[in-house]
Amino acid sequence: MIMFNKNLHLLALLTAFFFWPCTKLLAAVPVCADPQATLMWEVTNAQMARKDVNLHLFGSIHVGKADFYPLHPLIETEFRNADHLVFEIDPTVAASPQVAMNVQTRGILPAGQRLQDIVSEATYANLQLVLANLGIPEASVLNFKPWLLALLLTNVQSSAMGYSADDGLEMYFTDQKSPHSSILELESMEQQLTMLDSLNPEIFLTYTINEISSSEQLDELVNAWGCADKEKLAALLFADLENVQKLLAREQELVHELYKGLFTERNLVMAKGIEDFFDVGSGSYFVVIGAGHLVGPGSVVELLQKQGYKVTPVSVSP
Repeated sequence: MIMFNKNLHLLALLTAFFFWPCTKLLAAVPVCADPQATLMWEVTNAQMARKDVNLHLFGSIHVGKADFYPLHPLIETEFRNADHLVFEIDPTVAASPQVAMNVQTRGILPAGQRLQDIVSEATYANLQLVLANLGIPEASVLNFKPWLLALLLTNVQSSAMGYSADDGLEMYFTDQKSPHSSILELESMEQQLTMLDSLNPEIFLTYTINEISSSEQLDELVNAWGCADKEKLAALLFADLENVQKLLAREQELVHELYKGLFTERNLVMAKGIEDFFDVGSGSYFVVIGAGHLVGPGSVVELLQKQGYKVTPVSVSP
């Protein structure tokens, strides 16, 4: 069984997909080293100024509670005044019954194949314990692909703890946006499902199982997000990459493969999509991306900077 740091929920919380919930959100108000820090950046260059295009990036968290809002007045003002709200995937489309059905259909194994046929005995044995603890009948998930099962497990756990994607930032921004604001997306549902299908099933399920029974590191992550502590977020999310040399050669390869699918390739797509707004768009853009795509190696912030854009962290008054 492959062993890594327990980071899947961390990835889900700050990087991954509209339908991925997390556990325990801001149970206690953190004491922040820099109370003026935010997870918002302003992107500028000369061409944007000539075309009167302005753009802000915001690092999101995908689930929450109703009392999580409102956000800081500066952030509220920026997104409410934006001509265009930009998401990884349009939340209004992602929440449709048709999309939910497509996700479920894509997440079923081919006829005649079972979950225990594609993961190790050790991983399956640990899965059985998790299913029993969550009250999920084993027989009901035998034909699930590991990524769909990962979504199910995290949904059941987070729902039991009172958290919902309906109170996540994407849904909040969508519900509270100005009537004049359009909604745009940087990826498509098909792209995300194809990516999920491409991830190594053993690694993906192992991460999920490891995280279901532990929340210490998640608490650290949520507090780091609440404080907009970019260095701490990067350290938590990319711990496996920092420690990859301690793994066997094949495990190193699998770690890089996972991060490539979840981060590297998607960051390139998002950065290119943002640049397209500068070329053909106009007005103001408020871009909401999972915070894990805005920190760490090869982030969207870093990619835009390499293309000559000035990407400035936004601070707020206490």
